[in-house]
Amino acid sequence: MTDCNDFIVINNNIKDWIKLNVGGRIIHTTMTTLSKEPESMLNAMFKKGSTWNHSRDENGCILVDADPRYFLVLLNYLRHGELILEPNLNYYGVLALAKYFQIKSITDIIEQEENNNNGWITVLEDSFLDNRLDVTKWVINKDCTGSNFDVVDGRFKLMNRVYLVSKEQYNPEDGEIKITGTWYRESIEDFFQIATRSCGLSQGAPYYEVKSGLEFNYCRGLASIVGRGGMIPTGMVKIKKMGEFYFPAATPIHFEIYDDGNTVSFTLSESVTKTSITIETTCTSSSLLNYIAIHNREKTGNNHVSYVTNLKIQKWSKSTMRRNKYRKITKKLSSP
Repeated sequence: MTDCNDFIVINNNIKDWIKLNVGGRIIHTTMTTLSKEPESMLNAMFKKGSTWNHSRDENGCILVDADPRYFLVLLNYLRHGELILEPNLNYYGVLALAKYFQIKSITDIIEQEENNNNGWITVLEDSFLDNRLDVTKWVINKDCTGSNFDVVDGRFKLMNRVYLVSKEQYNPEDGEIKITGTWYRESIEDFFQIATRSCGLSQGAPYYEVKSGLEFNYCRGLASIVGRGGMIPTGMVKIKKMGEFYFPAATPIHFEIYDDGNTVSFTLSESVTKTSITIETTCTSSSLLNYIAIHNREKTGNNHVSYVTNLKIQKWSKSTMRRNKYRKITKKLSSP
């Protein structure tokens, strides 16, 4: 029987390193990482002094019979204490492997997230596939001279600071709201702006910003959450993924907004380069009017337009608040 301490040394000065062959993929990690959760099977396999009978490949790497894509999700969680579920991975594949290796903290997080998903009800959804404006869902505001819109190719086209405003109101104090969709811009000068707790009207010239509301804004590489009118963000803005977020024109950008009347967050992600930014803050200001207002503040002129599609507004239906707010979830691990 081979002791797992008879590992493959990658660096003679760092005796903790080990090579694994996971489903045919060579992965470098440490025995400390693999034994991070004391009650897991991985800890039993790789903790100091373990007598687990490891099988090895022709190069001496320890064989692990698992899909490397899902195994790396577990491994990164053990390394950094953050569970990151990429959109190209099967949600249940991660859960199944976490159960197999008995990493209970991961299964708890995923099962709680599944409960979160079941707590959302969709109150408005529009992909504009019939290339017309559904007046039962939306109201158009054309305060800016020359502003206009079109619905084409399954997208709502915003021209010259036009507003697309929800016909119904969605007060986050009656249940957290979640807004998702896809945004395209034709010029890097185009702004992206969505406001919750809004009157749906503009301030007028010169910029036609929203008159009141909590605005989720992207402009020239920077994402921000801005208070308009009497709306005042009260907390420090936390950037969950550091750095500016740039992307070319005509690239589809997925957005995700949460507002529970207190904590608010704004995420933009780009699937081609797999980059994203998330910011979070707090805002306790209440509003008498709670429309959702979507607009852009691009340069006026027909050559500057933005598009939105796949719009969905959801409401949290359970009496208890969500515990896990985001797909990227931080959970501290104690030392073994």
